[in-house]
Amino acid sequence: MTDDTTAFDWRPFLRKWSGEWADSPQDDETRDEDDEAARRARWLGFPPASQERIAAMEERLGHRMPPSYRRFLEVSDGWRHAGGFVWLLAGTETAHWHNDASGLAEMFEEDLDDDASPEERQEADIWRRGLQLDVESDITHVLLDPDDVDEDGEWAVFTWASWRGEAPERHANFLAFMREMHREFHSLRARGSEAEPVFANDTTRELDARVEEARLEALRGGWERAGKALDEAKEYGRPRAAGLGDQIRRLRGQTYMVYFEGLVTDPRYAHELLPPLVAEHAANASRDDSALTFHLRGADEGVVSLAFEILDQVRKGAYRYTAAGPFGEAVERARELARSGDTDGAWRTLMDALPWWEPLGPYHLAPLGWVADPLLGPLLTPERGRELLSAPRGGQPGETVAGGPSSAGRG
Repeated sequence: MTDDTTAFDWRPFLRKWSGEWADSPQDDETRDEDDEAARRARWLGFPPASQERIAAMEERLGHRMPPSYRRFLEVSDGWRHAGGFVWLLAGTETAHWHNDASGLAEMFEEDLDDDASPEERQEADIWRRGLQLDVESDITHVLLDPDDVDEDGEWAVFTWASWRGEAPERHANFLAFMREMHREFHSLRARGSEAEPVFANDTTRELDARVEEARLEALRGGWERAGKALDEAKEYGRPRAAGLGDQIRRLRGQTYMVYFEGLVTDPRYAHELLPPLVAEHAANASRDDSALTFHLRGADEGVVSLAFEILDQVRKGAYRYTAAGPFGEAVERARELARSGDTDGAWRTLMDALPWWEPLGPYHLAPLGWVADPLLGPLLTPERGRELLSAPRGGQPGETVAGGPSSAGRG
């Protein structure tokens, strides 16, 4: 199980969430009197449900509630603002069987083909058997599934909104769902405009400290630990976490959903981060160039102009990666080796020169622009990417991997 639902203490988690919500910048939504009362009380919940109320609910529904939802009710009989799109979550009196009230069962069953697995068919039937927890929402459904039960008696939670254009999302249990809604709340608040007060609290400060440690850990060669920390911070919408994590992903050979968000539009990093972004865009001949502009929203005219200049070069096979100093000199030698067919020698030349590589700024984790070079780009394999990521660089100490760059001559 992802979460230890049996030992989880709901009260401090819900209190923290409520306080963060109360202190967060006002959004554009109109707040009613109940919301303002919740802000003053610093509590998004309701009074606890008594054992009698929970028992009456279970008798009405014909099921004992799963443990994490039951323990939640013992602390708060319902919840306001679960994430950004569920404004009121059901308590003991408002939870009810959905019974396909949405009429979605037929639509999801039509999407199944003859090869659909039993699990896929079971998920499609959630609309007939699910326990509905959304009371007020932005066309967002939240259903507990009494047929998807784990060894601890926990029911899976499925969420779905038509405007997301995705299949229903499964959460292992009610606690996992609520933790995801807390992350969603943070992610949406973290994207506020520059005119709004900064969204800052103990959670954001702790996550930002983890991002900084992950940045240093990645430069020391600990990319796996760093990547996990950055992924968690990304889910909370912390600035630069996505852009840092994408650098690790790209060197591991991943390109899907790798956009270097928050960094690629910074002129300091454009020379290194635009080429891999542009090369992936150019590789899809059917993709309209407006898609590239979308990922550069917020960039100044110089960055956008550079992006399309690189795009033109990549499409013509004329892009040539350059770097400053001794590492840049090694790049030129590696290119010539690759041109002559000595790809192993070209890779070793790059790795041997890595100690002299200089980041363009504090959030630059590794040389990346070379992957768009028609001679140097093919050198990258997932194994070589891990080798590069495992090598200390950028002035950080660490253990060099076997066969990695030598630190001799560093200066």
